[in-house]
Amino acid sequence: MDTSQVVDWSREAIRLALQTGGPLLAVALVVGLIVGVGQTLTQLHEPVVGQVPRLVVVALAVLVLLPWLLGQWVSFAGSLFDAIPGLIGGA
Repeated sequence: MDTSQVVDWSREAIRLALQTGGPLLAVALVVGLIVGVGQTLTQLHEPVVGQVPRLVVVALAVLVLLPWLLGQWVSFAGSLFDAIPGLIGGA
């Protein structure tokens, strides 16, 4: 196995993790900021009030993005599995 191939796969795995996790983290950040501003304006500093909306919105975002997320993961896994015969044949 060529070390450059391992580096390429690792780079692709990190890119995929950022690409699939980024939108969910961005949604959580935006909702957290909105709730934080709302808590500051109302002076209601209860941790549950900030956590529940974030959990609900991220869960909804996962449901909306799930087909795209699964497509990305399956595509990446498929490319790795397709490379296995070349690795075995090259050994």
